[in-house]
Amino acid sequence: MRKALLAIFFIIVVVLGGLLFKGYQSTEQLWIKPNLATTQLYTLKPGERLIDVFAQLTNLNKAQRISLKLWFRLHPDLVKIKAGTYELPAQSSFADVAAILRSGKVYQYRLTLVEGETLSQWWQRLSDSPGLLPPQNSPQEIAKQLGAPLANLEGLLLPETYYYTHDTKAIEVITRAYHSMDTLSSKLWAERDKDLPLSSRYQLIILASLIQKETGINAEMPKVASVFVNRLRKGMRLQTDPTVIYGLGDAYNGHITRADLKAKNAYNTYVIHGLPPTPIAMPGKAALEAAAHPQKTHYYYFVADGSGGHHFSQTLKQHNRAVRKYLIKR
Repeated sequence: MRKALLAIFFIIVVVLGGLLFKGYQSTEQLWIKPNLATTQLYTLKPGERLIDVFAQLTNLNKAQRISLKLWFRLHPDLVKIKAGTYELPAQSSFADVAAILRSGKVYQYRLTLVEGETLSQWWQRLSDSPGLLPPQNSPQEIAKQLGAPLANLEGLLLPETYYYTHDTKAIEVITRAYHSMDTLSSKLWAERDKDLPLSSRYQLIILASLIQKETGINAEMPKVASVFVNRLRKGMRLQTDPTVIYGLGDAYNGHITRADLKAKNAYNTYVIHGLPPTPIAMPGKAALEAAAHPQKTHYYYFVADGSGGHHFSQTLKQHNRAVRKYLIKR
């Protein structure tokens, strides 16, 4: 009887020793570094097991698979991974990968919507951005859904960097950008200079889009705004080239001709009086602030000075002199 008990005890010790050795082996396997030469994104599908992930990241031999499976059984709480797209840093070990997939901290894509670009340019960005499901409806249809003025989204999406997770719908980013612009422009309209020759918040955005297209220098924007506001007050045409380009659409070939300046369309401010009917681009915060609070000046003209900024003039005579001066520099 005693011998039988000793035999059973010996078998138990051997089995436990084997399990401990296997457990040690499997723990060692966790520090193996799979084939991650560079940081990469990995999309974990619902129902996918950790062993399957490891197998995809590197070639596991039979002993490694058995060893890891044993470790998974011994540590079930440590293999509860969550579906999603994750960023796996280069040189991560299996233990690192497991920790990332357990965390639930999915990868955040980023999309920067640039100030001064048009709706059509943004639509292309939204359609091409990785991990983002492209828009399913036209800009006009989405504009109607959001209640945008004139069913037109031009100028009504705030330029910012937007973050999203894998398979986010583009309409979600569009909606966030629309509400961000709505919030900011409403605040600035409420705080605007009260003597502005503007009748609505939408006109504030239109003016901001002209400012945005004329200069990329934030500090110069209030002065550019003053020229437009002074002209509006005096009933002068705004005569800003970006509106000509926008009105030409696909017909614009990179150069503005005399015929272009005379083209009769709703956007050509060399022909029409006042503001165009819609924004001509997406204005950023600085341009919107400049439209709401223009600098107090007596300027009615400006011309590019060749260094990225502009030279401002009060009279046509001064302006013509500046044009001759800076055209020679070019």
